Amino acid sequence: MKVDGAEVYFGALLRHLGCTSTATVETRLMGDERELRSSLALSDAASPASLFDGARRGFGVGKPLRERVRRVARFLAFAPREVPKIFSDRCEVALHLAARLGLPRGVQRVLDEAYERHDGKGAPAGKKRDEICPAAQILAVAELVAMCVQLPGGVSIAMDILRHRTGTQFDPDVVALFTRHWSELLAQVEGDVRATLLEREPKITVSVDLGDEDTFAAVFADFVDLKSPFTVGHSRMVSVLAEDAARELGLPEPDQKRLATAGLLHDVGRVSVSNAVWDKPGALTDGEREAMRGHASFTERILQASKPWKGLALLAASDHERVDGSGYPRMSPVPNVGLPARILAAADVLAAVVAPRPYRPALELEDAARVLRAEAGRGRLDRAAVDAVLASQGVRSKERPRLPAGISERELAVLRLLARGLADKEIASELGISHRTVHHHNQSLFQKIGVSTRSAAALFAVENGLL
Repeated sequence: MKVDGAEVYFGALLRHLGCTSTATVETRLMGDERELRSSLALSDAASPASLFDGARRGFGVGKPLRERVRRVARFLAFAPREVPKIFSDRCEVALHLAARLGLPRGVQRVLDEAYERHDGKGAPAGKKRDEICPAAQILAVAELVAMCVQLPGGVSIAMDILRHRTGTQFDPDVVALFTRHWSELLAQVEGDVRATLLEREPKITVSVDLGDEDTFAAVFADFVDLKSPFTVGHSRMVSVLAEDAARELGLPEPDQKRLATAGLLHDVGRVSVSNAVWDKPGALTDGEREAMRGHASFTERILQASKPWKGLALLAASDHERVDGSGYPRMSPVPNVGLPARILAAADVLAAVVAPRPYRPALELEDAARVLRAEAGRGRLDRAAVDAVLASQGVRSKERPRLPAGISERELAVLRLLARGLADKEIASELGISHRTVHHHNQSLFQKIGVSTRSAAALFAVENGLL
């Protein structure tokens, strides 16, 4: 059996690249797609008895018997028709995203055949035996083994399943290979698996247009947003809104690009939460609300572990923080003091309210503008960020934004230059006013904001997003 190592390596890492696209369907089928997947992880998808056994054991654990029976019965009624469609949908989405990543055709084929079976009872094309590429046959066995070894008595469970499904779900030659080298293979996954994995990464030629540095970030964004029909395109919209608002406020181009990328990545932690929460039409329970809020922390953790985007982790995860400290996950204004973070928060709110959610219809832009301005009025969103996000969409504020501590527009201009380290004479030259006038502005400004030093004034400007 001749196998391309790159196909196995990248096929394994991206095997479930299309899994978010079916989360809503799975939730409708059973009530919670994460519970469905864990319950059926070791089941034989071609065996109604095996599916029933997995559903009976795992569906609705802890819920009343009637609810558990209802879930199992509903699943069994629809599974024969829906499960093959779920597998087909995942494969098509994975294939498309892999192509956008520029991965070789061999890797794309592995993803397209991820749910095929040796006996021809798989999806999407019902391929069998030699019609399925060797890498896909290997990964089918490897995934089962990887799931089993995490369980008590996992080795014996895996051996028993492989023995019973050899020649049906799994290629006999691959099963024999795993069985023959069992101890050797398991020894290789002890210790720091991530480090071992990175050491073994094969070199491949990736054909993707890197002229757009957010090519890969956009793939992540689309992968995440496909998790629910209510969020499709959300991250792209946040990215555009944030970048346009930064331009509207005159932020430097590097900050504009950072915001654009952070907007694409701000919701990667969303995959950690079940669609039973995201797609719920009614009010969330306390537990569900806590799980929902946890996605922001997952975003930060995921990006912190990603070398290219590590520097964006805190910014990308700050979209739900609020100026008054009422946001999450930190419930503190500290992560949200910078203007880029405040722009991202405003962009996220606008992108959310102009799209439908399971518990409300989409708002028209003018109504959405009123929502954002009301949030700014309560001190939760930054007014300048809100006005910039709305202005980027052609909605201009009819009133001049109120500046903190009652400072004037001219005093704000002086404060910004002062914070950049300019001396009074330099400020006077920059603004075309006299040195004496700058001195008077400084006196008034310092009195209003309650400081006595230039450094404290600069800190005030930072804390209030005035730069």
